[in-house]
Amino acid sequence: ELLGHEGLCPVYQANMVDTNIKSEVELWMSLRNLTSKDMFSKSDPCVIVYENKRGRGWVEIGRTEVIQNKHNPDFKKRIRMNYFFEKRQELKFDVWDWDNSRTKSTSGQDFIGSVKMSLGDAVVDSGRPQKIIKRDGRRVACKGRGRLIVKCEEISSNKEKFYLKLSGIKLPKMDFGLFAKSDPYFQIFRKQETSWIKIYQSEVCSKTLEPRWKPITLKVADMNNGDEKRPILVRVWDHDKVGSHDLIGEFTATLSELQQGKRFGLIRPKKKKAKIYGHVELTEAKRYKEASFLDYIRGGMDVSVMFAIDFTGSNRDPNHPSSLHYMGGRTPNPYADAIQKIQSILSVYDQDQKIPAYGFGARLRRSNEVSHCFPINMNPSNPEVIGMHGLLSAYKQSFNHLLLSGPTYFTEVLQQAAAMASSHRFDSQHQSYTILVILTDGVIDDMRQSINSIVEMSNLPISIVIVGVGTANFAAMERLDGDKQVLVSSSGRRSSRDIVQFVPMREFVNNPYGLTDATLAEIPSQMLLYAKKKRVGPLRISERKWDDTIVEGEIIGEMKSLAIGQPQIDTKQYSVPSGPQQPRSQQPGTWFAQATTLPQTQYQQPARAQGQAPGAWFGQATTLPQTAYQPYVAPQPRGQYVQTQATGYQQPPTQPIQGAQQGRGNWWGQPPPVPTQPTTQQIQAPGQWGQAQPPQGGQAQ
Repeated sequence: ELLGHEGLCPVYQANMVDTNIKSEVELWMSLRNLTSKDMFSKSDPCVIVYENKRGRGWVEIGRTEVIQNKHNPDFKKRIRMNYFFEKRQELKFDVWDWDNSRTKSTSGQDFIGSVKMSLGDAVVDSGRPQKIIKRDGRRVACKGRGRLIVKCEEISSNKEKFYLKLSGIKLPKMDFGLFAKSDPYFQIFRKQETSWIKIYQSEVCSKTLEPRWKPITLKVADMNNGDEKRPILVRVWDHDKVGSHDLIGEFTATLSELQQGKRFGLIRPKKKKAKIYGHVELTEAKRYKEASFLDYIRGGMDVSVMFAIDFTGSNRDPNHPSSLHYMGGRTPNPYADAIQKIQSILSVYDQDQKIPAYGFGARLRRSNEVSHCFPINMNPSNPEVIGMHGLLSAYKQSFNHLLLSGPTYFTEVLQQAAAMASSHRFDSQHQSYTILVILTDGVIDDMRQSINSIVEMSNLPISIVIVGVGTANFAAMERLDGDKQVLVSSSGRRSSRDIVQFVPMREFVNNPYGLTDATLAEIPSQMLLYAKKKRVGPLRISERKWDDTIVEGEIIGEMKSLAIGQPQIDTKQYSVPSGPQQPRSQQPGTWFAQATTLPQTQYQQPARAQGQAPGAWFGQATTLPQTAYQPYVAPQPRGQYVQTQATGYQQPPTQPIQGAQQGRGNWWGQPPPVPTQPTTQQIQAPGQWGQAQPPQGGQAQ
């Protein structure tokens, strides 16, 4: 039985939560409404699964069997792989019509389509639509080829554990002397064909014939490899400081015999005459299944993310290329780079994609005062941004409202995060766990106050990730990371668990994946320890369909590639409706029925003749004026602005001008009309204009 809160399962082993973050999962596939590649019969489908291995590209990790003449097959063969929270594990599912069963090569077979998703998407089952599929680097969008259903399930045998506590009874003296005794320890072995493999060795109990060893917990799979009748060997030794250790005795038993808590006599097999050399007794023996990190995720636990960014003067002038905040380079600055890498992993587990984002160490222009905790979107009543693109956009725009200052204080940001975590529930009905990500370029100036705050926060459902940006000496920051020593507050209170992971970013300059591995790897174990202390198990299985997770993706064929440099819009964050929503009001420059504006970074090619913010509309300093474009009454293609006024001017005026009519969606003074429908020769992201090339005399949007 899966361990959970009281009332869900008869027994909850709260002190037996495994902090091993690696889980093994199985994937198995089904196809629905599959297109036929054969003229007079149905397809013979097969699915090949690839993983995007770091530095190696797409590597096949398994394939299903071929099912003859089926449009809706359910494949029996499952694909096993390891799941890691801190990694983005990209998968590709190629669907083939396998006509030639005499070869395993895809050469000569008919390709039907392909689906891409991350393993995180599959295990979370968030219901989010999958991204447009690519194959061999080419974007695809031919519909009507069918749907692929991927089921993902954690292998439950890996969660089964065996807790046991051993003691020795009347062991023989192995040392010489009048008062000599023994220094016993034991080893546990698993039978492997004709040999024994050691899986555990205990500590040494010095100078005793009645040892009481510490309790241990082992994986059942490590003990018997799934075979309930497989024998397990226990050997007891006398430890000698000099020379080889002496065998006291051994015994064999199956797992079920150990579970009964028997007393076992120790023998020496090489002795011709049978004799008992003391006994080993199992004073405690329990077999159980425990909750894993994936159990909490799939049960419905939400991961809430909060970011805090360092705006102190040590980052240097953001307009200078030497600044850590410099935006003019060809690659993202260190802060933007860290945001992208970390949030790309965490976004899978954040259900609402709302990210509270704060800054510290800046002088705000509106108040001319230094603030150590302010929303980077400058909206105290709603400091949340939507998704990674919203976070990056707010970060870039924040420099219009502040000046770098100092000193570097964490305390107010920590208190804000503590308030956020305190407001979230973590119980048998609802579970939310907070991750605070702090990006800083130097050692903090309020170390003692920060330690006090972290000690208090160790009792809250929160983990803290601190990324050191730049080349400063971060040695003092290691004090905040509780890996080496327990944090103690000024009042003498000890941290109840380690919740901080500090990582200097410079250590991963040549390892693009190392930053997320190092910063996020400890979060599952920290979360499980919190659940253990709270004695809270995963949410009820019946509420979340725990039998499996299903992620559907449309099977799509191949078409030509996108033009280089076309803007991409994240379809997870922004939903463009098919037509205007007349009853609803909207801000100038926003999409119809869309609550928030699209990030300015999504729009390329600003008007070079006029000074304006990057990504703004042509000829506009910020957004379109209220009178420039109005919602159109009639239905229209999605993503187009509508204008009933007309102009012959070559530059966009600030007010509509009465004059000659022009096609709706055209820019002022733009002779060639903008197509009212997307072109069918090229695929584009939602919100893009339906034209492959800029119209003559105008700019492409």
